[in-house]
Amino acid sequence: MRHTYFNKPVRRPGLTLVELLVSISLITVVSSMFLVAYRAAATEASNIRTQSTIRKISEVLVSRMQEYENYPIQFARGTGNAFAIPVPGNAVPALPSTADEYEPKGILLERLRVMLLREMIAQEMPDHYQDIKLSAPIVKNYWTGLVAVGPNANAGPQPVVVTASESPRAARLKARLNQANPNWVSKINLLIQTNTPQSSRELKQELTRSNAEFLYLIVEDSILNGSPAIELFGKSEIGDTDGDGLLEFLDSFRQPICWVRWPTGFPETTRFHPDLLDPSFNINGFANYAFSDPLDPRKADPGYRIKSQSTKVYKPAAMAFPLVISSGPDQDADGAYGFGVKLWHDPFARGFTPYPNNSNDRYRLAPTSSSVTDVVVPVPYDNGGNSPVVMCDPWFPRSLVPPELPTSVKSYRLGAIPDPSIDPSYAKQFEDDITNYSINGAYQ
Repeated sequence: MRHTYFNKPVRRPGLTLVELLVSISLITVVSSMFLVAYRAAATEASNIRTQSTIRKISEVLVSRMQEYENYPIQFARGTGNAFAIPVPGNAVPALPSTADEYEPKGILLERLRVMLLREMIAQEMPDHYQDIKLSAPIVKNYWTGLVAVGPNANAGPQPVVVTASESPRAARLKARLNQANPNWVSKINLLIQTNTPQSSRELKQELTRSNAEFLYLIVEDSILNGSPAIELFGKSEIGDTDGDGLLEFLDSFRQPICWVRWPTGFPETTRFHPDLLDPSFNINGFANYAFSDPLDPRKADPGYRIKSQSTKVYKPAAMAFPLVISSGPDQDADGAYGFGVKLWHDPFARGFTPYPNNSNDRYRLAPTSSSVTDVVVPVPYDNGGNSPVVMCDPWFPRSLVPPELPTSVKSYRLGAIPDPSIDPSYAKQFEDDITNYSINGAYQ
């Protein structure tokens, strides 16, 4: 009997549709996990490279600041100055010793040194274009609060005024700017004068880049451990984002690294102190004592004066350590750089005086000055306000504008994170900022 065999279907190896979908899903999940991990690792690596650049910049800036503690002041013969030397030996305080606000000659001379030194630092280490005086000398006819008998004895005691000349460093920096881009200042001024929403956005970007360019020039003109400081940096850390011939230090996100010379408003400024157990913390508001300016060890700043008169002068805030900052990978709504701190006083505030011009009890920006750091200082020897003393004041503004003015014009200290209630984006922007404060081991 013959048997008929039928061919049975042979199952070949393969995937069903369900198995294929499951496999794709697993691959997608694993790939996503890998991509997230890769991005996190790449961001961390970028942060580390940026921190390294910032740490080197900070080291150079600290070295420069320390040089100024014993820095010589160069005087010049000012127009109308009857004295051949800056301060004659027979000079005495203009106020009689019986006056309520009398100060001895030693303090007045120390205040003069501090004032001129701060002005020189601002020009040699600018963080804002108006720090660079376009004409020399840097200080003209500054009344010291001293009087002396001049060549004409019959004229009686005459006010002692001094004039300081431009330093070689300041002259080199200004020459370097003009050589690389002769139109650098006119471009900024044009944007300020235009004063439109578009020009305001462009101005913000221009001020950010110029701030970074100044930082590069400062480091380029510095010496660290006997060698040019610029040798510390590689090609990948330097660039020219706007193609104007002026270089900047770049973070790992290829954005300019900026800085603030005196960031008096930075939230972590008070943490920069070598000894957090210093008993001076407990003396009448520790910020006024524990963090004194190393350039002003005798506290000659007018803010330290104790007075019984109505002339109100505020004590300086905590000593500000230079702030070096990268905005990280973010950008702000204007398409500029997403810094979450205030890097400069608003240039449009040049004509804005927080307090009335005729007020003698407040600090205020000098209306006719060409620098945002020049502040009218109320002192008792300013000839009744007819000869106002204008000095480079790193602590201005010492307070916000009067409460009756709208919050939109409040003037924040440099380095401050603006009030989130006014603009919540600032606090968000600051989350990924990288600063020398956060990576410096001095307060870790």
